[in-house]
Amino acid sequence: MTSNNDVESLMLPNGVRTKIMATLAPPPVSDRLDSSGNVRRSHMDLTGGREGILHYLPWWCFQKKFVHEDVEKLYQEYYHKQKQRDTVWVFVAAAIFTAYALCLQCISDLSLSDWTDKRIALVLCCLVNVVAVLFFLFLELKISEAVWAIVPFVAWAMFYAQVFLDAVFDDRITNWTDALGWTLVLVYVIYVLLPLRMYSCIVLSLITSLTHIVLIAIDLPSSSLILQVIANSLLLVGANLMGAMSHVFTDKKHRKSYLETRTAMRVKLELEERTREQERLLLSVLPEHVAEQIRNDIGEVVDGQFKKIYMSRHENVSILFADIVGFTAISSTYSAADLVQILNELFARFDKLAEKFHQLRIKILGDCYYCISGAPQERSDHAVLCVHMGLSMVDAIKYVREKTKSPVDMRVGIHTGAVLAGIFGQRQWQFDVYSKDVELANKMESGGKPGRVHISEKTFAYLRGEFEVEPGDGSSRDETIKSSGLKTYFIVKILKPVSKRLQV
Repeated sequence: MTSNNDVESLMLPNGVRTKIMATLAPPPVSDRLDSSGNVRRSHMDLTGGREGILHYLPWWCFQKKFVHEDVEKLYQEYYHKQKQRDTVWVFVAAAIFTAYALCLQCISDLSLSDWTDKRIALVLCCLVNVVAVLFFLFLELKISEAVWAIVPFVAWAMFYAQVFLDAVFDDRITNWTDALGWTLVLVYVIYVLLPLRMYSCIVLSLITSLTHIVLIAIDLPSSSLILQVIANSLLLVGANLMGAMSHVFTDKKHRKSYLETRTAMRVKLELEERTREQERLLLSVLPEHVAEQIRNDIGEVVDGQFKKIYMSRHENVSILFADIVGFTAISSTYSAADLVQILNELFARFDKLAEKFHQLRIKILGDCYYCISGAPQERSDHAVLCVHMGLSMVDAIKYVREKTKSPVDMRVGIHTGAVLAGIFGQRQWQFDVYSKDVELANKMESGGKPGRVHISEKTFAYLRGEFEVEPGDGSSRDETIKSSGLKTYFIVKILKPVSKRLQV
């Protein structure tokens, strides 16, 4: 299984989630069949990478690669990120080798007479390797991809240069055959530690091996040249074979790890997407504060016969009811589909206004829309915002009037009081508010006039002189308002703008 560290180690450019989901998603059915109607190979299948010169090389000289180019490209980025950490160890090995060679120099000759011409180069190489190691350890994440492209070749050149310097300066080395051991190590390191493709490893290993053979041919006497060249060549061929096999098996392991990482990321992304979809669905039914309570209570053991009831009381809340006047005439002239589309667009505008004016939409009943302000978060300006909401709804209905060419209008009623809000139902949840003040708000709407915002005296007490009003005389149009003894008003115009309040 892939660990969390493996998932987090997939360090890719911005937009990687989109790329991964695109490569993980199954292609359309038409893309899965070729011209003959046969099923094409999966984008996760592997194919041999015999390209260019690799076409003429043995089987172990090429690597398998994914059929889908995007998958292969992401894998190469993943592979290089993994192998970049190993490159540091090449510089560490080079520094250890230089320190080892320098120690042997000092032990064999304790005098300082030849320090300048034989040992200073080794000291400088050792310092360069140490600096390189520190540089990569502290600045690994800040190194650009262009620099990382040449780092493996620099590491190889540094290592081989030190083998060359040691062979030249060490008096104990009589010919290049004595440097064979470190040359074999370098050949194997090229395949195992450097973040290079197989063909690049082959090229560097051939340069290293052939250079060693040429130097042997120049350095050795002709009497023992042939046998020594054959022996060293066999050892170098063996090192290349071992390195190539290690490279192939390492690549296979990385590809398997990459697929496991992709699978883990796919599951993680799918779970996140499903969680977001469930969150959106839940918030489309319930207010956010109620949904949060339900999420926190999931899994808790319920004591008693009934499930937990989510109910709360809110004081000083303004309740708005709005109804479309003339809706019946529209429904008789438009088809059901067109009528639903018109209402959907209109209510979508109302929802945006509700968000703008800090309203909590309660429900849509046919052509009736009602919401509250001041709950669940208390606000001292709930009545003012509710009036602005009503005036904006009257302006928004002009869209329907122009589209349908019919005299439709909005009738808005607002009342302020206390409400009892909560979830009702066990199988199908429904959030609603109940109280006598809610009923009065409904009567304020039915007792109002088209194109006007009708408010009660309790709402008027919270307006703080921000609107010009006139008597509404709602008691003459509704018996409930009359029996309650409420004075009512119509909003005439806005006296103070609302822009600053909406920034809170």
